[in-house]
Amino acid sequence: MTKHFLCALVLFTSFFCIYAQNKDYNYHYEVVKMDSTFDNNPDLTVETYLNYIKVEKEKKMRQVIGTSKEVMTSFAPMSPLSNLLVDMLFEWGNDYLTGKKMEKADLGLLNFGGIRAPLPQGEITIGNIFLISPFDNTVTFVYVKGSELKKMFTVFSEKRNAPMANVQTVYQNGRLTNYTIGGLPLVNDKVYTIVTINFLALGGDGFLEQINFESTHYLEILLRDVFIDKIRIKTAHNIEIERVKDNRVIVLPTL
Repeated sequence: MTKHFLCALVLFTSFFCIYAQNKDYNYHYEVVKMDSTFDNNPDLTVETYLNYIKVEKEKKMRQVIGTSKEVMTSFAPMSPLSNLLVDMLFEWGNDYLTGKKMEKADLGLLNFGGIRAPLPQGEITIGNIFLISPFDNTVTFVYVKGSELKKMFTVFSEKRNAPMANVQTVYQNGRLTNYTIGGLPLVNDKVYTIVTINFLALGGDGFLEQINFESTHYLEILLRDVFIDKIRIKTAHNIEIERVKDNRVIVLPTL
């Protein structure tokens, strides 16, 4: 299917809609072969516009927003890239809540499946972030009691879990044996604030699917825009992007 065919289809659809609204409209039609011969006489106005859009898109994708000290990849149960991304989401979420004079979030939550490419060493472009986060997921705040949040941890295992910020999990023999939030055990009656994405809040990957929320707050802020914003801020402060070194996930020896 050529771009000229698509343009013709749009024009025909627009024409049909106008006719449907006004049955007295005078019109005529002719049969046009939609094959390779249709490109023999291209609409140069459309061709020029499409080329302009392509050039502008490529120019934006090549914009450098920072630098990375090393290549970072994503893998369960913990990886340099997943730690970096969920920490940036958590930091951004807390900046947002502070600006609204609200209490800070307790944890950040992403999913490994949403991280689709590695972060290269050296220059980081907007195009790199689009490859890493190609889906139009948006930032979401979930408010949930500890007694409900506990359900999420019961489905975690060493092979099936999620990138989290401000949470430590301990696995042994493939099973989750202990976890803390902000260095403290989970409290059943406390309402926890999770910075996450709409995909997970709506039941994606099943981590929050069976959990009853106190409330949710969906923002129209794309996740990849959060990453771009945080990298630009670090770059403005002459900070290179590097792996986060911590022990948020501990895998004990098999018994």
